[in-house]
Amino acid sequence: MKYFLITTFIFCSLFSYADIIKDKEPGILEIQYTKTCVDDTLKWKCHSDPMTLRIGATAAMFYPTKRMWADSLLQTNFELHEKIYREANPIGKPAINPIGGLEREFVFRNVDDGETMVYRSIAGDDYSYVETTEMPHWEIRQESKEILGYQCQLAVCDFRGRKWEAWFSPEIPVHEGPWKLFGLPGLILAANDSKNHYSYQAIGISSKNIGPVGIRLYINDTPYNIKSREKFLQKIYKEYIKGKFSASMSSLYGNGSQSKPLEGQYDSQETDYPHE
Repeated sequence: MKYFLITTFIFCSLFSYADIIKDKEPGILEIQYTKTCVDDTLKWKCHSDPMTLRIGATAAMFYPTKRMWADSLLQTNFELHEKIYREANPIGKPAINPIGGLEREFVFRNVDDGETMVYRSIAGDDYSYVETTEMPHWEIRQESKEILGYQCQLAVCDFRGRKWEAWFSPEIPVHEGPWKLFGLPGLILAANDSKNHYSYQAIGISSKNIGPVGIRLYINDTPYNIKSREKFLQKIYKEYIKGKFSASMSSLYGNGSQSKPLEGQYDSQETDYPHE
């Protein structure tokens, strides 16, 4: 037991040095969303994960809720993390139940004035890039509906290679929304692209006990900095969409019959980058 505790302390110490915590301002509002993605457009296989949007006066952070929790737990309580992980993935069986969910991308908007940082784990390594914050150009329509008890109005835009529609509520006068969708005269409570490959649906809103807004990552190593958004998306395309990494993991764990990339597999949310 003594040896285990010493080993655990050393292990946790090694993990903690790479934490990136850069708080910018207090949070004033937090929204919980469900994000749904189509992973295979031929078989229309989907996955859904909880996401959190935390909003401050001049900045916002959008992150996978379960991944943030799992990464934080790994750093602060390794024994509990391993206990929960082993309950979901017993020894001797394929490790196919990530306790942090399937979503991997974090978006930190205007953490430095006018800049957005994006972080994601790609094929087991950590990567990030910084871009100038770009607001979609919205066209507001007359259609309306109610979401979570709030009256919402429809807006549409072409953004980064996809056509998006979003439902925003002027009753919540903040210009934020999920992912990189923002800039409307009210909070975006639901959004989807025209092909329904990606969608976001608000399931809860809170204005109490909100944590700070900024950059908050609990990761193993300092991320590799990729110089452009296009290179970042090309990396994802190579490892996931072309199937190199996903096929190798499938073979390793024996958790599926897939041995080559799916011909109908989805593209990234942003499709305006050079790829085949």
